[in-house]
Amino acid sequence: MQSRVDFAYAFAPPHRLTVARPDSSEKTLLDLQSGYLRLAWTTDDLRRFPLAAFATPRTDWDVRLQPELDGHPFAHSTWRRLDGCLPVLENDYRDARGAVRLQVAGGATAAIVRVEVTNTGDRTHQFSVCCERPGALAPYNPGWVDPAADRDVLLAGWQDRADRVVLLGLGGEECAVVSANGFRLTWNLAPGEQATGWVIRPYRAYAADLPGLRDHDWAGELAAAVAEWRALLARGAQVRIPDPGVQQGFLACLADLYIMREPVADGYLASVPGTEAYRAPNSGEPLVVSVALDQLGRHEDAAITQRLCFDLQGDDGCWDDPQGWGHLMWGLSGFKAWAVSEHYRLTGDRGALEEAFPRLAAASRWRERQRARTRVLVDGQRPLTYGLMPRGFGDCGLKNDDDLYGVFLPHNFWAVFADRVAVEAAEALGKTEELPELRAIYETARADLLQALEAGAIPAEGYRWIPGVPGKTSGSRWGALNALFPCRLLPADHELITGTLRHLEQHLSPGGLHVNTGWMPDGMWVAISLDNVAEAHLVRGEGDVASELLYAALNHGTPLYTWCEERGQVAGTDQCSGDRQHLWTPVAVVRCVRDCLVMEEGEGLHLARGAARGWLASGEPVGIEGAATHFGPVSYTLQYDPGSARVTGRVCFQADRGPDWAVLHLRLPAGLRVASVSAESGAVVLPDGSGLRWEAPRGELRFTALVAEGSAR
Repeated sequence: MQSRVDFAYAFAPPHRLTVARPDSSEKTLLDLQSGYLRLAWTTDDLRRFPLAAFATPRTDWDVRLQPELDGHPFAHSTWRRLDGCLPVLENDYRDARGAVRLQVAGGATAAIVRVEVTNTGDRTHQFSVCCERPGALAPYNPGWVDPAADRDVLLAGWQDRADRVVLLGLGGEECAVVSANGFRLTWNLAPGEQATGWVIRPYRAYAADLPGLRDHDWAGELAAAVAEWRALLARGAQVRIPDPGVQQGFLACLADLYIMREPVADGYLASVPGTEAYRAPNSGEPLVVSVALDQLGRHEDAAITQRLCFDLQGDDGCWDDPQGWGHLMWGLSGFKAWAVSEHYRLTGDRGALEEAFPRLAAASRWRERQRARTRVLVDGQRPLTYGLMPRGFGDCGLKNDDDLYGVFLPHNFWAVFADRVAVEAAEALGKTEELPELRAIYETARADLLQALEAGAIPAEGYRWIPGVPGKTSGSRWGALNALFPCRLLPADHELITGTLRHLEQHLSPGGLHVNTGWMPDGMWVAISLDNVAEAHLVRGEGDVASELLYAALNHGTPLYTWCEERGQVAGTDQCSGDRQHLWTPVAVVRCVRDCLVMEEGEGLHLARGAARGWLASGEPVGIEGAATHFGPVSYTLQYDPGSARVTGRVCFQADRGPDWAVLHLRLPAGLRVASVSAESGAVVLPDGSGLRWEAPRGELRFTALVAEGSAR
């Protein structure tokens, strides 16, 4: 099908892609804008930083690569990922006379730039790539100092050991010194001729290593890097989405979960929320990553991601990263509890739950001691914050009037959710001695929070909505809908959930995303329109809204499927804040696609609940293979044939385990409904004609559904 993903609302360049091997410390930032490519990196390493401190490596080095034709820069360039999804850059410069392609990947020993030049004109042309850090003291070209010295290399000179190799150019017919800080590789090509060269950023090499670098098989190292990423993406659950823009976007975002993960201190491997400004581990986004990886059947990867976050607990039981940059954010223990709960439900790993239980219980007891401090009457009345967690740090744009510190409802949603998970873990493990205490903590905290929520909701014309602080409208709308999902505090049809969605949807950007969801009051945090809002619509069975939000989020990304943390509303905005390549949006895309295709509800399962109607209408297969669910692995494929007015497919559950019920949503084009289904399928047609339902499905089930005119209700 023709993709609906066109990046029409991308922010202004530069657009960033980070290249590296999976889980690598050696990352190279690629910043793209018309006419040139900037490479930037650090020689520092997160293994030397205090665990979970907000302390990030400084970007030490950057070099500009500018392709030229007949001595002039190209007027235009484009950029995309290799295969549409790998963290490998394809950067094209072209006009009628010729083309230069820069392909960039993170290899085992270096960041590798393959330069391919082609003469498409009718006469000989000169092609070149100028590699330079203009106006800087370091690095320097030895050939600038001594005409007899190497001129195809930049050495550190300062900022590092003087003879450290910063950049090396190979394969040009000529290499000229352009300044104290640069060189130019050049090729003279007749019509139809092609040539290849290389620009290499060694991770650690010195002048004495230059002979080996010149003889190295860079083509082989580049091919190995590409093969490694293709193999990684071929593991785990596999989605089948007819829209290539969504399919590639899902895979690109999945790959970036491994780009933004690397070794940190004390032998941990940790996720980081960004590749530069937020390149430091915490227990927020990384635990959303853990849930996403578990849901895609990548359980070992999820467990590795969790380990540091779970270990960040104080001796007093505080599980909110008391020594990390998440300290005073009382919701972090809820993120940890969510990861614990999902890992157990998706794997059945009782040992992992047993290991986590003491942390869950200690944290619940610690929170009870904190809440006891706020159970104080004022003039004989309960204040709005009675029984809630005490003042803490909001983050995410939450504000208590103009104060960054206060009593924030979203953090309380997550904290009470953590108490709930502690109770559920005790029940699952048969912890009969601890269960009464933990249940009392949870029920008391939940009752106090519900009362605060009821009293502190904001009235509007015909509805009420959930604020960040009880009784106040200040700050962002982040986290309000977590009361529904995943924290399960309020039901899907609760008037405060409906009212909060209504309030959010009164403040939409031109591209259909929600405003004031982070630090920028008039800007957008794209991730939150998926992570908070689209997920809420899915839980409410509003798949059309959820799928439209998925498309809107993708179209606000760059052609590299990357997003800054927050941005202005309009297409081409230069208002960007936070990390240039942030983690929360890609993990929100991964989770939203998964939940659109497979989503649990209690003891039942929804399939294709949020699939865009155009996917089935395309006539191409839609589905997922090997999705991890609370009921074991699930696979399905469905395909619509408009000529015969049939949808055919198969759904596979475990033979000995499965949900109490499953609904397959056949999201047909408007004006069509399911009229009947083959008897051998064991399914029944939903009363509104929108799909099929099985009771206690097991094994492989095949179906043929007949489609008729008439809208599904």
